Amino acid sequence: MQSINFAKRHFNPILNRCLVWAQTREWRGKHRFYLWMCGHFPHKLIRYCVRERSFSVPISELCFWLEGGPNNYYLEEFAPFCDLLNDLDKPFTLLDLGADIGTVSSLVASRCTNLSNIIAFEPNPNSFTVLEQNFSQFDVDVIALNSAVSDFNGKANLEADISRANDHEGQIIKADTGATDVVRLDNWFDSNPHVRLCDIIVVKIDVEGQEQQVLEGAKSIISEADKVILLLEIHPDVLLTSNTSPEQLLNEAEKIREFSWFVPAGNIGNKLDRARPFFEQFEEKQYDIIGISIPR
Repeated sequence: MQSINFAKRHFNPILNRCLVWAQTREWRGKHRFYLWMCGHFPHKLIRYCVRERSFSVPISELCFWLEGGPNNYYLEEFAPFCDLLNDLDKPFTLLDLGADIGTVSSLVASRCTNLSNIIAFEPNPNSFTVLEQNFSQFDVDVIALNSAVSDFNGKANLEADISRANDHEGQIIKADTGATDVVRLDNWFDSNPHVRLCDIIVVKIDVEGQEQQVLEGAKSIISEADKVILLLEIHPDVLLTSNTSPEQLLNEAEKIREFSWFVPAGNIGNKLDRARPFFEQFEEKQYDIIGISIPR
């Protein structure tokens, strides 16, 4: 993995310790302080310690201020998800599609003892530099690729705010002369037979409107695995932009194999009734939903 000098992007240890305290606690004026820091240090990183390894987050990423840092990242969803993975009876491979800086990979790596390896794809070059640095600290096998994932191999333009240290809401538009590499997962694994996939694969899909295309391009690896667990983002704004419904996304996965679906916010017991529209059952907001393949 490429070695990147991040010294100038990190704060000195004393100030970094203060910023970790500031992010992980609630206090009056916190949001105003966040805005001030973003205005003065937009490309700086805060360094955390996660299970004795370093993990860096952009100071300008609001979610870490709201959620109390990367160790507490949306735990109402990801704690039940990790508990589910710990109940698996075999090691698993995590495919982190739309990895951003690797926060979900970090949560899984720190909470799941049966994680075997991680293969991550992230098209945004700014996010990818932080992802590479973070992955260099992991003690499991990791592969990070600076590319998007869809249903074709080729090029695309990435519509993202490149002035930010990371922009995990960037979208791709297919273009023969684009600057962003795009891969179809089935083809990528065919071309890289040395890359190991466990019998159980966990696929996190957060690709800003390319969810159906990603599933179409991963038919073989999803159908051939002994067991598949999907973590699929349902985001009303993205659905509107891409003219898609939750039902269309779930149908695309179910064309490949059967799944049971759960909404893990709070616990794993919120089973989705596929006979009813998603937003009749749950409030219209963003979710990460879990699909567990049904044994064949």
